[in-house]
Amino acid sequence: MQRAALTSAPRQVGLAQVEPPTAGPDEALLRVEVVGICGTDLHIFDGSFPTELPIIQGHEVSAIVEGLPDGYRGDLKIGERVAIMPVNSCGECYPCGLGRRNTCVNMRGLGVHRPGALQERIAVPLRNVYSAEGLTPDAVALCETISVGHHGLARAHVVADDFVVVLGAGPVGLSAILAACDVGAKVMVLDQEESRLAVARRLGAAETVSDLSQLDARVADWTSGLGATLVVEATGASVVAQKGFDIASMAARIVLLGISQQRIDLNMRVFTAKELDVYGARSSNDFAGAVQLVRRHEDLVRSLVTQRYGLEDAGEAMAFAHGNPHLVVKSLVEVG
Repeated sequence: MQRAALTSAPRQVGLAQVEPPTAGPDEALLRVEVVGICGTDLHIFDGSFPTELPIIQGHEVSAIVEGLPDGYRGDLKIGERVAIMPVNSCGECYPCGLGRRNTCVNMRGLGVHRPGALQERIAVPLRNVYSAEGLTPDAVALCETISVGHHGLARAHVVADDFVVVLGAGPVGLSAILAACDVGAKVMVLDQEESRLAVARRLGAAETVSDLSQLDARVADWTSGLGATLVVEATGASVVAQKGFDIASMAARIVLLGISQQRIDLNMRVFTAKELDVYGARSSNDFAGAVQLVRRHEDLVRSLVTQRYGLEDAGEAMAFAHGNPHLVVKSLVEVG
């Protein structure tokens, strides 16, 4: 048996003894080191995300390879530190056929639809395991978070000449800031929490705004009247998302990363008048690229960690993050 943090009901997470996994012929057996707590975990925790309970959560993972299939001839090695792409895809549906397995219609997410990493060992498909040797466990656990912003900005083809406005400086918004600054783009960030704006500035944001009512004027002044050439919406708040269309330049791109059930009300003319490109984005379709982004900025990525817990306190970690979003950037649970 092995230890696991089991979510048995909304807001009920406790330490349990579970059967250790047996790796299949196309899987690696991994010893979990550190797991990050993300927004999806918090929605499962409070019961607002539809999934079957009980479940072992956790999909932001740093782990060590303990077992590989007989006859394996790939690059992974026993004892190597790895990051995990948590989306398990079918390889047969229409999106998978396009090479976009992060949007697989039969997706099974680690820690969401199948047992996750808040346990001592997990078995993961080999194609979802990425070498992260040389990185610290903290940085590796954040690779999945960073992959979201990395993917969104890749979809929108961010370039150094862009004026990028990121709406929301939570973990996903911060990942977008890092990805934009990595290519040399100019970045402005909106968030009502000064503590998060301070983190945004540390990651490279040149301008920060805390008042939504001032955003139009600040963007116009910053861009000399052009407007934002790339807008990243990372709040999920409809009023903020709608503002993104107002501040967008002619021929701008808009990336919607915020997860929400809210609706927005837009005049259709804004799409044709500005000839906007609007992208939805979720998880990652270039996890290896995200790991490389983390390698280039490891110290900045590690600085996003604000809380640390043991496996037995995973429920406390979720409760604190859920109730104190202004105090939490990224909480980590140390498993082994």
